[in-house]
Amino acid sequence: MAEEDDIVFDSSHADLDDSVVAEENQLEAIKKLRARVKEAEKAAKEVRESHERAQADFINARRRDEADRAHFMKYAVEGLVEDLVPVLDSFDMALTHGHKDILPIYNQFIKVLREHGLEEFDPKGEKFDPSRHEAIGSTPTENKNDDHKVLEVLSKGYILSGKIIRPAKVRIGEFINSN
Repeated sequence: MAEEDDIVFDSSHADLDDSVVAEENQLEAIKKLRARVKEAEKAAKEVRESHERAQADFINARRRDEADRAHFMKYAVEGLVEDLVPVLDSFDMALTHGHKDILPIYNQFIKVLREHGLEEFDPKGEKFDPSRHEAIGSTPTENKNDDHKVLEVLSKGYILSGKIIRPAKVRIGEFINSN
């Protein structure tokens, strides 16, 4: 501490009453103590605010790390599932050709993929949507209601966690006026 901050009782006022001098010294000491308390409170407040900022930064860094990890896992799963979609097509083809003995394996496989967010969609009868369907060809139709509708699904489409990872391959109706 600096010398000027020391509390000193001045006894040079011989002509004043000792109690008045003591009271003045006490008032001066109280002023200095109050100033020191204010400085200490200010320093404590700065330390507390600095600690709170550091704690908030740490929490935010942890949240960003968890979000980055979840994002990475989502796309890692997406890549794997995209690679497995042709296997699903092979299962579908085998089941279509009467190989019912693989049905339990197919069901187990599709169950695991669904647990990781995979959804199949079979858009037969839906209005053609180029963001969800890939038109492989068209089929002439005399029914005006079937114009630009999916009439045949050549391979199912797949959605993973709300994102289309493979559009359905379809044949759409093309209205031909027979008049």
